Amino acid sequence: MKCILSYRVAKHLLSKGFKIVDLDTSYKIRGNIVFIFEQSEALERELAKMKRKGD
Repeated sequence: MKCILSYRVAKHLLSKGFKIVDLDTSYKIRGNIVFIFEQSEALERELAKMKRKGD
């Protein structure tokens, strides 16, 4: 499982076809939602690509 705290990142991943498997409340930042995606190589590549681009 891969936890994403950013709404912007979660929205981008959804637009690329990745599916949310669960939602939870953040234990680090009270009141925030954690978007939980299935961990995969493709997901890691997309996150790395976003980080390189500064998206």
